[in-house]
Amino acid sequence: MIAEVIFSGTELLLGQILNINGQYIQQTLASMGIDSYHQLTVGDNRDRCAQAIRQAAARADLIFVGGGLGPTEDDVSREALSEALQIPLVQDETALNIVRRIYLARGITMPEVNMKQALIPVGGKALDNRVGVAPGIVLEHQGKVFFLLPGPPFEFNCMLDEQVVPYLKSRFPEEMGIIYSRVLKLCGIGESFLAQSLGDLFKSSYPTVFTCVKGSYIDLSITAKAEDELRARRDIAAMENILRQRIGQYIFGADRDTLPGVIGRELARRGKSVAVVEEECSGGLLTHMLSVDPLSARVFAGGVVLSKTPGLKGLSEGLSRPQGTTEAKAAEQLARAIRRLTGSGIGIAVLGPSQQEALVNNKNMMTVGIDLGHEILVKESLLWDNKSEVARRGAETALVRLWQVLQEIG
Repeated sequence: MIAEVIFSGTELLLGQILNINGQYIQQTLASMGIDSYHQLTVGDNRDRCAQAIRQAAARADLIFVGGGLGPTEDDVSREALSEALQIPLVQDETALNIVRRIYLARGITMPEVNMKQALIPVGGKALDNRVGVAPGIVLEHQGKVFFLLPGPPFEFNCMLDEQVVPYLKSRFPEEMGIIYSRVLKLCGIGESFLAQSLGDLFKSSYPTVFTCVKGSYIDLSITAKAEDELRARRDIAAMENILRQRIGQYIFGADRDTLPGVIGRELARRGKSVAVVEEECSGGLLTHMLSVDPLSARVFAGGVVLSKTPGLKGLSEGLSRPQGTTEAKAAEQLARAIRRLTGSGIGIAVLGPSQQEALVNNKNMMTVGIDLGHEILVKESLLWDNKSEVARRGAETALVRLWQVLQEIG
């Protein structure tokens, strides 16, 4: 069974809001083993929406339209479905009761404009919306099933969970299966080198293997479609074993693991804590990452952000940036200083130019120093131009290097 999803809304095309409904419906469809090959966004235009519905019906068995069920003139999903299938809209009593319910509960007279929301294509059925005004619609027509769902995410999610999923499981039990995924979390390797190592596995049709770059990390997804979760898990585990044999040194976790959390678990196992000193290049982002993750927060001894603004100093003279030294030497000294000041097992210094320095002096190198108590390691890395990217790259590079060091020392 193949599904196709259409989202209606000019605000989506203009980038005014983020379409989080797309992620939720794809996860929901995958949980039932329903394939989805296309997802489309159209503006609030009846003709273009109708054309999208006709195109989707030519490719898929299930057609979802999200959004466009409100009472205003630019809500055109019902009319577009009617036009696409040449089926007239009629007022539906069940739909009208759903629309009226909230107004009755609040003792408010329903505006006449809301009558539009009670229109249903002939042969269709209203789907209850217990958290909003607009009813959804399901229509089976010429071997296809069409679902119209309201756009607000809370309503969209509730209707999927409470109306659509039970409907499909009851109506098409023999079509249900599962699409299960396992995501390996990688760092310290580029996508090109990964493709070189795993090129043959990326061609696998079952289970499939694909990547998604997320900043300094890579998500490596293994996905299997099977009749039940047990078989999918078994087949994915076999592929995971192959992947770990080839690139195990770059895998820091899986699924919901985060690098700060993995580092936090590892430091807790070793009975060590970590402290951080940062300059404007990372702007306290590393401190934030380590302090907000529940696992790394347990071993985080503290963080300091040093400003290069004249007249401002660190919390102590011991954390003032040494003058007349190289970046590498300064990183060593500050990493040692923050470790000793906090009494932690590991000290990290993230140094680099301010945005102004980078522009004036064409200085684009960041330096990370890690004091382990018995030795100090230094790593340099290129910065990006955008300030937020500089901060992200600085913080993530420090985390990646710390994780690598922990693996190296065993």
